[in-house]
Amino acid sequence: MSTTFEIRAARLDDAEELAALMNQLGYDVPVVEIAQRLRRREERRAVFVATRGDRVVGWAAVSTDETFVEGFGAHLEGLVVEETARGLGAGAHLIEAAETWARDRGCNEMRVQSNVVRRRAHAFYNRHGYATIKSQYHLRKPL
Repeated sequence: MSTTFEIRAARLDDAEELAALMNQLGYDVPVVEIAQRLRRREERRAVFVATRGDRVVGWAAVSTDETFVEGFGAHLEGLVVEETARGLGAGAHLIEAAETWARDRGCNEMRVQSNVVRRRAHAFYNRHGYATIKSQYHLRKPL
């Protein structure tokens, strides 16, 4: 099987494959919701996909944000590569596309949150120049 990947912007017709990959991250998001999120993209967000042949095998979502504490920067909202394609370079291409997009918008920093149980992801980010700056709880309250 080829290990050549094409990186492109996500399209609405990718929603089903993106939802399946989202499920591999542990998030059960309906295809309809994925499509709605893609429609709501604006200048401050991009979603890239890695394809091999005619299949989407990974995605990365990145956005710009200006928090009061950290200032203007980019946030890698999520990155996942299908289990059978991991370790073949798709993730590296996706993170490169996200970083280029962020630099082109004036960001000089990329922020990533990664679940403490995702040790393989931590190693991936470390290999790509990311450093752990702190551990924290991520709290949520429904509104």
